[in-house]
Amino acid sequence: MSILGGMTTARWTAALAACLVLGPALTGCAYEDDAGPRPSAAGSSGRPGFTVPAKDPDVLSVETRNYAELERRLAIAPGEALLADSGPADGPGVGFQKSGTVKTAGPHSVTAACVGLPHAQIYLTQNISGGNQYTVLEIDCSETRTQVVELAAGPVGAQLTRVHLGGAWTGAVAGLRITAE
Repeated sequence: MSILGGMTTARWTAALAACLVLGPALTGCAYEDDAGPRPSAAGSSGRPGFTVPAKDPDVLSVETRNYAELERRLAIAPGEALLADSGPADGPGVGFQKSGTVKTAGPHSVTAACVGLPHAQIYLTQNISGGNQYTVLEIDCSETRTQVVELAAGPVGAQLTRVHLGGAWTGAVAGLRITAE
């Protein structure tokens, strides 16, 4: 083998021949990883997502006036609000949901009002050591309601609900303010 360049040359020649034979054969193989992007785990849905219809300009005008009246009604709440929010009380996207933190346990004033509908409900929730504490405020929209509630230190949540969900946009709004006594 020393005449042909020794064992090293023979090995290189064998490796080159193997590559020339196997190279074209391997290029024709299909690999699972080359299938492109994988579909998401959730899959795709043929249905479009839920969309909330846009409000009519006349309804927006009524809603703007109702928000101004709501702010006027809620302004009677004394002191700095630890939680204040308002939102639409009509149509498919009803209400609001907000949370805040009570720094000092004790009595707190909850002032709530609604404009543009006859009745609304606001739920207050608070996690306490024995479970959850719920307070339901039934609001007659012809007046502003103030109620004193005992709140523990920690998070408190408020949510506007209506008895009849859905329906058309009317411009109705509701809101609340929670202040320390």
